[in-house]
Amino acid sequence: MEKRKGKRIRRGDSDELFEDGRSQNARKAREKENDVVSRGRIGRGRGRRKFDGGEVSKRSIEIDMSNPEKDIKSEGSRKYVGLTCHHCKNLTSESDLIFCSKCNKKYCNECIKRWYSERTIEEVRAACPFCMKNCNCRSCLRLPLVVKPRSEKETNVMFKQLQYLLVKVLPILKDIYMEQNRELEIEATIRGLPVTEADINRCKLDPSERIYCDLCRTSIANFYRSCPNPDCSVDICLSCCKELSEGFHQERDGNKNAEGKGYEWRIQAGQGKDSEAYVPLHFSTWKLNSDSSIPCPPKECGGCGTSTLELRRLWKKDWVEKLITNAEECTLHFRPSDVDIAHECSSCTTSSDSIRRQAAFRKNAHDNFLYSPNAVDLAEDDIAHFQSHWMRAEPVIVRNVLEKTSGLSWEPMVMWRACREMDPKLKCNEEETKKVKALDCLDWCEVEINIHQFFDGYLEGRMHKNGWPEMLKLKDWPPSTLFEKRLPRHNAEFIAALPFFDYTDPKSGILNLATRLPEKSLKPDLGPKTYIAYGFHEELSRGDSVTKLHCDISDAVNVLTHTAKVEIPPAKYQNIKVHQKNNAEAMLQKQQYSGQVTEASELENKSLKEVDEDKQDLKDKTANEEQSNNSSRPGSQEVEKVISSKEDNPTQPAVSIIVESIQEQKLDVQKKTDGNANERSKAVHGGAVWDIFRREDVPKLIQFLKRHKHEFRHINNEPVKSVIHPIHDQTMFLSESQKKQLKEEFDIEPWTFEQHLGEAVFIPAGCPHQVRNRQSCIKVALDFVAPESVEECLRLTQEFRRLPKDHRSSEDKLELKKIALYAASSAIRELNELMQNSTTQ
Repeated sequence: MEKRKGKRIRRGDSDELFEDGRSQNARKAREKENDVVSRGRIGRGRGRRKFDGGEVSKRSIEIDMSNPEKDIKSEGSRKYVGLTCHHCKNLTSESDLIFCSKCNKKYCNECIKRWYSERTIEEVRAACPFCMKNCNCRSCLRLPLVVKPRSEKETNVMFKQLQYLLVKVLPILKDIYMEQNRELEIEATIRGLPVTEADINRCKLDPSERIYCDLCRTSIANFYRSCPNPDCSVDICLSCCKELSEGFHQERDGNKNAEGKGYEWRIQAGQGKDSEAYVPLHFSTWKLNSDSSIPCPPKECGGCGTSTLELRRLWKKDWVEKLITNAEECTLHFRPSDVDIAHECSSCTTSSDSIRRQAAFRKNAHDNFLYSPNAVDLAEDDIAHFQSHWMRAEPVIVRNVLEKTSGLSWEPMVMWRACREMDPKLKCNEEETKKVKALDCLDWCEVEINIHQFFDGYLEGRMHKNGWPEMLKLKDWPPSTLFEKRLPRHNAEFIAALPFFDYTDPKSGILNLATRLPEKSLKPDLGPKTYIAYGFHEELSRGDSVTKLHCDISDAVNVLTHTAKVEIPPAKYQNIKVHQKNNAEAMLQKQQYSGQVTEASELENKSLKEVDEDKQDLKDKTANEEQSNNSSRPGSQEVEKVISSKEDNPTQPAVSIIVESIQEQKLDVQKKTDGNANERSKAVHGGAVWDIFRREDVPKLIQFLKRHKHEFRHINNEPVKSVIHPIHDQTMFLSESQKKQLKEEFDIEPWTFEQHLGEAVFIPAGCPHQVRNRQSCIKVALDFVAPESVEECLRLTQEFRRLPKDHRSSEDKLELKKIALYAASSAIRELNELMQNSTTQ
């Protein structure tokens, strides 16, 4: 056959070659042609397809060009019939194949070594990946994963869980009802006569529609005020109406802001531009009407400026009131179990330390240990133990959750292949499978990289030109479509692995309020979602692979599904240590010489390469100044000793010693605490380090971050300048030294622990947290709304709505009030059905 000309590029798997510039239709046409091969050569024949459990076997035979029929019928060629690997579909000799004893599937040694390296040949022969339901070949990746159905709950258990849900949701319903009644009273004052819900015009929305406040972007649950002008579309929630009315009255009383711009919303402590941020509503021309009604905002503020806002509702009249009445009737004789949050969990104290993990060393505290059960040992009644900790807003760590799954591979290349091999009806952009957007943790700038190159770096590491580790985080992958659609088998595997499924099941979790939204309604994006990032075993102080400090509006569970330890050659490692030492010296110079802060800061702000070149000059200059002054400043001799000892012993980490010297000068921590911290840092071998703060420590944490905001770096590795909210901005990460400083100044510390492969970390809503990868990691996270956290979620919703419109967290993506209303409605309906069924039986 004549050899085709033109450049050939490799796309996807190694056995697929395509000609550059050729169309896909032309390629398909060529595939329909019969292959012509030379005499004595083994090739792939088209033959007859034999379907066997999703496998397509192709006959491959020897062909004698002089007498093809004779060779086809020859006995010697029959031994090749069907000898194809189930995974790669390549013809393989019998000696290189492993035959499964349970089925007729065959796997070649190369595929087992590449795609199932954790299994031995004997294990594959006893039960192949297809039998184990974790085969990741193309055919099997397209098949839906059959998950074993969960056992049906007993009626009395479901009854108590539904009552428990209603008890937790009732305060939210009453809050909504009180807010509506307050607005009805205002409306009665405006109209001059009594007003009921029946007198309020109803605006019916399609289930697929949602309505937001034009001022704070919070979703509207029921009552709101809207402009009747058909050419104007201004809608304002009741919270904004209340604050606007109060603000107008304050302005009438002469309480204007300092700039004389009329009323502005002041955000609570720590939330603002340099702690003084405001929602940008400088409506100096927006005046309250004489009858206390609210006019439509002026044109420059997005309204028409001519009409008066009218009160409207979305649901049937008295719906919220009826929900409250029915919920109280359903829970009349229900008493939830009491949890003494002021003392340590009694179940943990009576059990062995195998279900506890120490994560903090607070004095006189009862919450230093976290509940950490083994997923294999969990029973159905352990959910009560989980609830006792979730009521306390404590994180929970569940070990070995992947042990309960089929063992589907979470290798990055397997996930990539699975994403590429999905149904073409999903209309996935082919370019998305080639290039992805990632964040470089050194300067937090977005980079575009080939997906294959990214995963190569995930497994083998990547370096900047100056030898500094390149820490990349994959941004929003899989792209464009949901995780469930692009990776259906991995999605099913992940859901099956989650413990406490009453909370975590995204479709049928009885205690997951988010599952109770109507089928056709718009639902919040709660995941699952993957987080893939590089890691480094030590804290680099710059460019660490981290998820910066932030706070989620809902509960979350995060599972570490895959890790890869990157081996750093000794020469490159020593280069990294030199850069670390330079950074530490710059920090130390800045601390020691208050009169030379500017010079040391300039050194610290230089690039890694510039620091390496100028290090010796600054060191010599400092030595000359000390000699001329005939005095030694505190700590300088100690640092010189540390640096010289490091040069004598290159295997000893320099940065950890220098930073420890800095910390000893800044902090006076007890030896017991230091010993525990050092012991903990030496013992860690997990994939990621988590720091989770308690809800009650948030005010002090905000004060610390405001005080030291200029010490943090973000975009382009520049110091953080503008702060709207030190936590919600997600621009700060506390290093080990900063956490110790926080402990000394405010006497608070987070729960700090290692997340190991196969561990699920449960994070309560409202608990600020940050993560640093010590290895390359693939994590899969899912958000949920637990009954215990619903009030905290509402508080966070109110906090987020005060952020500026262009803030990353300002939009109400959760729609908690709507979730609470639907959750109560569905729970009441299910309780009534259970009672009717029990009566008939």
